[in-house]
Amino acid sequence: MRTGLRTWLAIAVLLAALGGGAAPAAGSVTPPPSGPDAAAGQDAVPAPRSEDRPGPAVGTLALARPQASFLSDAPLDDPDGLLALSFGRRAARTPRAPRAAGPPVTERARILLRSLTLPGWGQATLGHRTSAAFFGLTETAIWGTFVAFRIQVAMREDASLRIAWLHAGINVGGRDEEWRRIVGGYASSDEYNQLVVRRDAANLFLSDPDSSPDANDYAAYHAYFEEHKLKGGDTWQWSSAEGQLRYRDQRKNAQRAAQRANSVLAVAVVNRIVSALHAARAVGHPAHAARSWQFEVVPVVCEDATAFQLRVRARF
Repeated sequence: MRTGLRTWLAIAVLLAALGGGAAPAAGSVTPPPSGPDAAAGQDAVPAPRSEDRPGPAVGTLALARPQASFLSDAPLDDPDGLLALSFGRRAARTPRAPRAAGPPVTERARILLRSLTLPGWGQATLGHRTSAAFFGLTETAIWGTFVAFRIQVAMREDASLRIAWLHAGINVGGRDEEWRRIVGGYASSDEYNQLVVRRDAANLFLSDPDSSPDANDYAAYHAYFEEHKLKGGDTWQWSSAEGQLRYRDQRKNAQRAAQRANSVLAVAVVNRIVSALHAARAVGHPAHAARSWQFEVVPVVCEDATAFQLRVRARF
């Protein structure tokens, strides 16, 4: 019996302690004081309501308020939820700065096409003068080199034509490369007929291993040779082996110059691609202030009409 009374007494004390520390519910009215303090209470500042009071102290369990988390005064819609394991009030979140919008796609495409058309044009449009000058000078050097190689091709081909006319007595102008190669490869047209045309005729009519050639085969052989041998204006005879070697060298040099010109064209394509990529990357980046130097000749206002000053002006 005593044990039960002690238990009930402990529960009552605990409830009294909890009830005394709890905050009044929202919307409750505090009764006015009675007794000698009533007059003083009329001039006193009214006690704030529960919703106007500051939140509980740091680490205080706010169990008396249904719309509060355990450890803070945050409402139920707080991102941390009802069971926020934080002490005190949490500062408001700082909104993230909006991400800077990049340049429009149409502007980037326009700059890229300009640099593909003429390297350095896109950089000049953006105000990047140094890179624009670099790509422009590179393009100028490329086309200058290409023109130089093409001039070498024309000069060496013309030299080979003159050598063939002077030392072999044949005009190879307007002929294809195979014909010019044949003229430089044989000392004369008779040598070509004996080594090439007769060989082809023999392979066609006299090379059957199953039967020996007869009169008809020999007749066909001679007919083929007479039909395909070089004669008339297609004949030549080199006056010396030195002239023949000079002709070959000029043709080889012309072919090498043509190959180098084609390589320069490939370099021009690479220069355009690099310029376009650089210009597309530079869109949206401000250009640095340009630096310039100017030399000026300024007349001096004095008695001497021929007096002048030399000035150097730098702009940064």
